[in-house]
Amino acid sequence: MESLTETRELLMKKYLMQKMGDLVMAVLTWIDYWFTGSVSAMTPEETLNDPFKHYNLLRDNGRFLRSHRNRGWMALGYDEVQLVLRDNRLGADLRKNAFLSKMIRMAADGRTVSFLDNPTMLNLDPPDHSRLRKLANHGFVHKSILSLEPRIVELVDQLLDDIDIAGDQFDIVEVLAKPLPVIVIAELLGLPKEDVPRFQELSHRFVGLTAIGNNELMNVGARAASELHDYFADVIASKRQTPGDDLISNLIEVEEGGDRLTNEELNSTCIVLLIAGHETTTHLIGNGMHLLLENPDELRKLRDDPSLIPNAIEEMLRMEPPVQFTARTANEDLELAGRKIRKNQLVMAVIASANRDPARFDEPEIFNVSRQDLGHMAFGYGIHLCLGMTLARLESKVAFERLLSRFGRLDLAEQKIEFTPVPLNRGRQKLLINVG
Repeated sequence: MESLTETRELLMKKYLMQKMGDLVMAVLTWIDYWFTGSVSAMTPEETLNDPFKHYNLLRDNGRFLRSHRNRGWMALGYDEVQLVLRDNRLGADLRKNAFLSKMIRMAADGRTVSFLDNPTMLNLDPPDHSRLRKLANHGFVHKSILSLEPRIVELVDQLLDDIDIAGDQFDIVEVLAKPLPVIVIAELLGLPKEDVPRFQELSHRFVGLTAIGNNELMNVGARAASELHDYFADVIASKRQTPGDDLISNLIEVEEGGDRLTNEELNSTCIVLLIAGHETTTHLIGNGMHLLLENPDELRKLRDDPSLIPNAIEEMLRMEPPVQFTARTANEDLELAGRKIRKNQLVMAVIASANRDPARFDEPEIFNVSRQDLGHMAFGYGIHLCLGMTLARLESKVAFERLLSRFGRLDLAEQKIEFTPVPLNRGRQKLLINVG
């Protein structure tokens, strides 16, 4: 009976803390709307459907804005985002940010959170970041990734062969954009084929941890993080006993100057490789196909000249970056972009805004597969530049090449487009296309 009472008291305390947090967030949002300009009048649903309009409105208010809601600042201009991402006084280690850490810990409810308990190179600062990245780089050598092209072509063809084209229509996200990247990264890591649906679902739920303020999504993400940690603990133990010709086995064996990855470093590295290795590419293919179908003249350019496809992918990444923003924490008091930033304040670098900054790009709202003025930051910038960008570009290139060569007709079907519910990521949950 006493235990039941304690449980009820704990649940009530947690409920009251969440409600208090919601109230504080509402007040800070009101302050930002009226006084700092870092919140627009768009509703959450409107912002989810068109974040670029939202960011344009904010950037009109200023290129580097105070954000009380985020306990820090927002960088929105191209030059300002680049400044944030290359300044080593701003770190990626989320453990140094009390606000974010507390929010994530509350959602985790005592569960392990890999990027806080055992951070990956994505969430570490030098020298720890440099050490982990150097070790992980062994699995992502440019030449070895490019050698995967024949296998990726084979996989794309298999997936397209398996399409059940009922009424000359199918969902490109479901049949290609989702399965292709996860199969490729699973094969690279040496994971069993039968486990693909499981960790595809877990990784999709995992990103909910980034939905600060959405308790439901954060709780789901925390549970997924715990399950992924347990899953990879078993996989790593098995591969220590019976190594194979795969990335996890190689990471276990790799040595750099007498240094090796610990078990927990291996685990967190596997999680980030799995998630970053396919979520981004899934959204890149889905977003890119939607852009092409909405701009038939640009699609026709690719049919007439397939050599433009790599350039088109860069334009897709500029227009609709799968990762919309990233966060940094001030490691010391500093001045940046004419603003005084205090130690431990958060700085949001809004990549999606930078990529459409009219001060950097001519006609930034126009999708142009022939654009020569490239230079997007969809894969980040500086020391945290995406490790898997070569693989993402390769998978997307093959996907678009095979789609265009196989189908003489590709049209956008009538439908309501629904986007991923987590603001960090930009992706279509479904995309029906007509073929023939």
